[in-house]
Amino acid sequence: MPFAKRGPWGAVAVLVLLGLLVPGAAAQPKPVVVVQSGEAATLDWHMHCDKNAHEPDRQIFDTLLRRDLKTLKLEGNLAESWRLLTDTTWQFKLRRGIKFHNGEPFDAAAVKFSVERMLNPAQGAPGRTSIASIDHVDVVDPYTVNVVTKTPFPLLPVRMSPGHCGTVGILPPKYVAQVGDAGFAVKPVGTGPYRLVEWVKDERLVLDANKDYHRGAPAIERLVFRPVPELTTRVAALLSGQADLVSDVPPDQVAKIKASGVARVEVSTLGGFVIMVKMTNYLMPGPWQDARVRKAINYAIDLDTIIKTVLEGYGQPLGVPLEKEAFGFNPAIKWWGYDPERAKALLREAGYANGFEMTLHAPNRRYMNDIEVMQAMAAMLGKVGIKATVQVWEQSVYTTKWRKRELLPAYMVAWGGAGVFDGDLLVNSLHSKSALAIHKNEALDKILEEAQGTNDPERRRALYFKAQEIIFEDAPIIKAYQQAHIFGISNRLDWKPWIDNMLFLYDARLK
Repeated sequence: MPFAKRGPWGAVAVLVLLGLLVPGAAAQPKPVVVVQSGEAATLDWHMHCDKNAHEPDRQIFDTLLRRDLKTLKLEGNLAESWRLLTDTTWQFKLRRGIKFHNGEPFDAAAVKFSVERMLNPAQGAPGRTSIASIDHVDVVDPYTVNVVTKTPFPLLPVRMSPGHCGTVGILPPKYVAQVGDAGFAVKPVGTGPYRLVEWVKDERLVLDANKDYHRGAPAIERLVFRPVPELTTRVAALLSGQADLVSDVPPDQVAKIKASGVARVEVSTLGGFVIMVKMTNYLMPGPWQDARVRKAINYAIDLDTIIKTVLEGYGQPLGVPLEKEAFGFNPAIKWWGYDPERAKALLREAGYANGFEMTLHAPNRRYMNDIEVMQAMAAMLGKVGIKATVQVWEQSVYTTKWRKRELLPAYMVAWGGAGVFDGDLLVNSLHSKSALAIHKNEALDKILEEAQGTNDPERRRALYFKAQEIIFEDAPIIKAYQQAHIFGISNRLDWKPWIDNMLFLYDARLK
């Protein structure tokens, strides 16, 4: 449903359509309206990996732990404390007196139910693999649980904090049993700062403040999420006063928002998408099987210029696909710089003095200016004799092909930190058995597996440092960068971005 044009009756009509005004109802403060790129398929936290569902879910549900935004350290949320009892047992002490929105008490039974529901293969939770090391949950008493793992699982506390797939939101077991999975998907109940009031598919999703929230009632009484697929329409809604918050604003819209006088831009660089171009060394024969060629490709790419021009400064080079704030990031390694002469020398050494042809696969607007980034890389490769063709795919086709490992020899992909901030992200992005892997390095696999199997932080740090040394020498990717997340925010809303592009609106205020 398009936004109405503003005219003598246009503004009122829009408010009614958004669910902001109800005919005959008493006047209420204007809700905060968030426009999103699409409609959620389900609001069951455990059953999706969808940003459009995550955002309302983060207002409805809670996790046992959360992050301090200044220190990035984990702190209690629904749990007041946690500790490691043995190498394979984590104990959580729960806060008392918390209730779900339907009045059902939050307790150890709810934690056990939520974790084991995600673990159940029959449930089909898409984030199950991220917590598959958990064996079971023991209820010690109504406010104490022991989470028992099959092997050491150092990331377990992280999986009990906010993120995307693979993090455990806490659900009410009695209510889920009462309404079933299908009922819960459309009428979820959590312990979060907002409760679901109404969901009209493809039109609006309305949340009201939870006055009994354990951290205190939110300042904003009502939130309305609206699906608006077209980006320019979302920005137009912000500038016309019909929306208060738009995420994933492209750089070319920033100046328009800044000049509007009614909205502003906020940029989050913390935990943003880590973008890389993966290269295969075994699925397709060719020059890219030689590490010298893969290094040459990296030396041919001027990533600083790409970020400055194509991304208009909204990003930072990383080299390794790991955030600089992450545990285990090795600052001592100076990742492949821009040196076209060195690139040419490596190509001659590898027997490709006259270059070669290759295809770079890119999605259509999945990441910030993704096509333009790949085109810039192709142009730079051309200067050292590599004729690179950029093949662009629609997003649905692209994701299907990457799961089948058909985007060869090189394709663009991103990993969202999602509040993990740990070297374990290297497992997801570069282990040969990860879902989207197209490169094999047995030494790297072994190091990453060792890091996953110990709770000793110093041992883990040393292993992640070694993993990055292997990545540097093997060059399985074109050096990674981290894109910033740009938000458009109405001037009446007092809110700062959280980690990554995740929306947490509990702390938001109206000016």
